[in-house]
Amino acid sequence: MRRALAVELRRGTAPFAAVAMFGAGVWLLAVHPDDWGGRWAGLANYLRVSMLILCALMIAAGAWQSGRERRRDIDELMASTPRPGWQPLVVAWLAVTLAGAAGLLVAFAGAAVLVARVATYTGGGWWWTLTVGVLALGAAGAVGVLVGRLVPLRVAAPIAGLATYLGLGIVVYWDGTAAAWLSPVFGGWAVYSLVPGRVTVLQAAWLVALTALLLAAAARQRRAALMAGGIAIAVAVPITIGPNTRRLPADPAAVEPVCTSSGPQVCLSRINAFLIDDVTTVVQPILGRLDGIPGAPRQAVDHAARPAGQSIEQDGDTVWLNLDYQSTALGGLASPEHLRADFRQVTRVKCEDASGARGVDQRVYRTDTLATDWMLDEAATPDDEPLTRLRALPEPAQRDWFAAYLDAADRCDIQSLIRLGQQP
Repeated sequence: MRRALAVELRRGTAPFAAVAMFGAGVWLLAVHPDDWGGRWAGLANYLRVSMLILCALMIAAGAWQSGRERRRDIDELMASTPRPGWQPLVVAWLAVTLAGAAGLLVAFAGAAVLVARVATYTGGGWWWTLTVGVLALGAAGAVGVLVGRLVPLRVAAPIAGLATYLGLGIVVYWDGTAAAWLSPVFGGWAVYSLVPGRVTVLQAAWLVALTALLLAAAARQRRAALMAGGIAIAVAVPITIGPNTRRLPADPAAVEPVCTSSGPQVCLSRINAFLIDDVTTVVQPILGRLDGIPGAPRQAVDHAARPAGQSIEQDGDTVWLNLDYQSTALGGLASPEHLRADFRQVTRVKCEDASGARGVDQRVYRTDTLATDWMLDEAATPDDEPLTRLRALPEPAQRDWFAAYLDAADRCDIQSLIRLGQQP
């Protein structure tokens, strides 16, 4: 069996599977570095996001590999050999799985080198998320092997891959339900969420049992298929009644605040702390501009560290920064402008009816824009007369105007807001 596996790895579909998975891995990592840059948990989670495409490729490769004998009309010849009938099938599956997983892991190893340079948090059990992803590749290869045995046509492989992509894309809409844990595709939890160990073990057992069931069915081993099927069902039931993927608790160590020691306070969660120098450069000048103004925030904090259930409006002293997709592949800040936009929560007019709708006079929105532009020190355009007039006032008068705006916005005093916009 070892010699047969070596032959398959050299001459079968396996080399092409390795190249395809490597290429797909590099492309996927290149198009969305903001999902994984600087975070080990982000890299492992992104592997699971990528399963939508990677599983489709593995199924296509497995189908092409296992359908060779029937396409070449040598299946009866292969069956006449003294080896057990299941052995060639398992060898074909193992060759494709090992090669595909190796090609993908080489691509992700390159990304891991970039993450290791800057990562500030290594915990959270991300390696278990990665392990489950590798097991999912094995299950996908087994699906392909079964398809190749049942449908010997050449078009079976690409059709099976496309069907998998569409099918998993539909399953993604289950995201948020406990049943989503059955899918190999990323379950929607944040990089700082803590996936219960019980769920991870059940996921791994589900994928192993599913792989055994598919291989046994392809080899026509009824007894083994029944046993594997029973185990798969027994594991799937507790998974489907498990925790919601969108209601996972935060990892306390991941969201532990790391704060600046000088200037207006900026605090990031430990998992995002590799960005603190870049974030501080953008945020501290704005906080310094607001320093001493009544009602203005005193600090900026990573929203990952926000207490569960606390809304943005409940803490007027804090600006909550969204850093979920704010890293580059090299660990830098992806978009300073998006970070500056987080300060718009400071000037947002808090006027909502019971349904949550915001029915506000358009003149109020113009005042909102004026206050935001002043706060962010945006450059005035030639036709922006209100901002020009406001900037022409003495600095203390500008700060008094902004304090009056914050007070009126907090009370939803429409007339005061309109007057402030007309007479800065």
